[in-house]
Amino acid sequence: MPMRRIEILEDVRVRFPGRGAEFDLGVEIGALTALMAISDPVIERTVSADAVEQLRPLAERFGYKLIAVPQGQSCLVHLASGAHKRPSLRLISSL
Repeated sequence: MPMRRIEILEDVRVRFPGRGAEFDLGVEIGALTALMAISDPVIERTVSADAVEQLRPLAERFGYKLIAVPQGQSCLVHLASGAHKRPSLRLISSL
């Protein structure tokens, strides 16, 4: 069984020898949930296809839009926060 490289942060990847796919899935979900919890505005990671369905309700709960692009047995996931919208302008009268 090949070990997967899991990207925790940009350019930081880890492997877990002797662990199964369920453990890897938990690490992927946990890492992305932590990034959403600290309100990282844009998150892009390659994750297992199984992770996408678990990420959808979490992304919605944290106010992120999730776009998943299949790449073989994995998916490129792009999460964008809706919290960083353009500010609304208002007129302030001078006295």
